[in-house]
Amino acid sequence: MGWLDNVLDWAADKVQTVTGEKERRENVAKVKETYEAYRWQVETNIDSVNSSITELNNSITELNAFRADDVPRNLISLGSFLNEFGNVKEIGEYAEEETACYLEIPTHRFISIEDYISDIDWSQVDVFVDSFILGPIGMKMKTQKQNLSIQEKLNALKIESEQTLFELQNLKLSAEQDIEIANLYIYCVKGIIHYIETVIIPELDVVEGFFQALAIKNKVIAEEALANIPFKNRLSIIQDTAYQDHYHFVRNAFLFYVVACKIYNTPVLTNLFMGNTSEEDYIEITQEKNALEEQMQVVGRYVIFQRGGI
Repeated sequence: MGWLDNVLDWAADKVQTVTGEKERRENVAKVKETYEAYRWQVETNIDSVNSSITELNNSITELNAFRADDVPRNLISLGSFLNEFGNVKEIGEYAEEETACYLEIPTHRFISIEDYISDIDWSQVDVFVDSFILGPIGMKMKTQKQNLSIQEKLNALKIESEQTLFELQNLKLSAEQDIEIANLYIYCVKGIIHYIETVIIPELDVVEGFFQALAIKNKVIAEEALANIPFKNRLSIIQDTAYQDHYHFVRNAFLFYVVACKIYNTPVLTNLFMGNTSEEDYIEITQEKNALEEQMQVVGRYVIFQRGGI
């Protein structure tokens, strides 16, 4: 077979010289090189995006665990206290935050390109046989036509590569931004629940004790019996009085209850991530975080015993 290989090499070289096959082989090599670089960059970038999505999903999983356990426990405690001062709505049904979907390698697209390369990657035997069937002129016309087609395909592949990599880079930036937004939201959620647990609920005990003491005092002043006193925590009787700090505190506690209910029964991040998040979303949730901290400071002005905040 050695002499036949030599003959084929010699014949193929002659054909390449006459028909432009050498240029065609160079174009095929460029397509292969461009495709290999394209595939490697796509796979690398998808891995990078999925790494960010994993970080995001870990945060969402942690958030869901907190929302399912800590939030309802504190909501129930807060709601039972607030029921002493007025009607509160039900906490609603728990709604889980959904995790983000991972990107998949576009294997079908890769197979399509590989099939095309297989079609244009003629062997020496193919070139030799076609040269006899078509003749030098026919082979030259076929090769020139193929060169034009390959060059068009190569240009299209380069454009596709640039566009795909641009989109993947944007997805990476978007995933990183989603992580920042999720972490800010988690900070707010944990801050709200921690504040309810460590400040609001203990202070409500103090406020309830105040109303009981007030009822006892009124009984003593009226020289009435102290047995079986009906304790009624009516906020309206201390509004615009020396005891209005209690009034303001309980009113603000109701607001925290409403917010905490929304945390429990509304998948805020899921709703937000259904669209494309933007820098404006990050700025907005940062402002919400600042507003939350300011609200905690406002509530803190009305507590009798200072406690730790967020």
